[in-house]
Amino acid sequence: MLIPILIGLAGLALLVLLVIISAAAWVAHKMTVQERIPVSGHPSRLGLEWEDVTFRSWGDQILLSGWYLPAPDDNRCIILIQGMNHHRNDPQSQALALGNDLVNQGFSVLLFDFRARGQSAGVRSTGGDREQWDVFGAIRFVESRGIPVARIGLLGFSLGAGVAILVAAQEPRIPAVVSDSGFLDNKVDPGHLFVGPIGLPWWIATFVVLAGRVLFHANFNRVRPAHVVGKMDQPILFIHGEDDPVISSKETLEMHRISNNAADRVWIVPGAEHINVYRKNADAYVRRVSRFFQRHMP
Repeated sequence: MLIPILIGLAGLALLVLLVIISAAAWVAHKMTVQERIPVSGHPSRLGLEWEDVTFRSWGDQILLSGWYLPAPDDNRCIILIQGMNHHRNDPQSQALALGNDLVNQGFSVLLFDFRARGQSAGVRSTGGDREQWDVFGAIRFVESRGIPVARIGLLGFSLGAGVAILVAAQEPRIPAVVSDSGFLDNKVDPGHLFVGPIGLPWWIATFVVLAGRVLFHANFNRVRPAHVVGKMDQPILFIHGEDDPVISSKETLEMHRISNNAADRVWIVPGAEHINVYRKNADAYVRRVSRFFQRHMP
């Protein structure tokens, strides 16, 4: 009598485990599947000198695509790093217009598409994990043009802001970072785990992280800027809209507190929302960003 009961309990436990694994795999799939938005706009419309460029991501050699906007001297460069769902010229951040303004300030600019976005290869995002490899590939590309890493700055928006900080923490030769609408931690949030309309218990997060790593090669635990920012020597200019409904400006203020670097600067802009500070006040944005980079990579 006992053996059939034990077999039944084992079968039930196996069924529960399969349900848990399936739910975790579905959530990890949804976190890494990426809608590809066609690249809009073009440098030629702004009368810019430009080059279509391709280069390989650092780790897995995925082919990435972008635009290189050379300044007349072409001896220092700012890499613009977009957010989660955006291509190189996200209309929300107006990256191409910003690139034009930065070229006019004497900086060459590289705009590129993360993996699985825009015109870059790849079929999945990794929530900021392997996107770090993409930025290292961008740095290597600029370096191959004769610009030393010590004269390459990073300017990231939203997810790109966190990735910029994570990359700079690993590459101390990067002289300075601008973080626009950044965040503390991209860990799996137990409060936002759903399969369709069904909310999942908090402990599923562990299985989601495991499924992301095993099935989709995405280690969400590697996307935690707050864990590295206090160990960095490079100065950071933190920018955030005070009315940001996507990522609270309090996260940027906390990142600034953790960083505790006397060379850091923070600019919280009243009335601005998520990655639209440049759209709200382009002149002030360009002035602050260009002065910051000029100070740290003269």
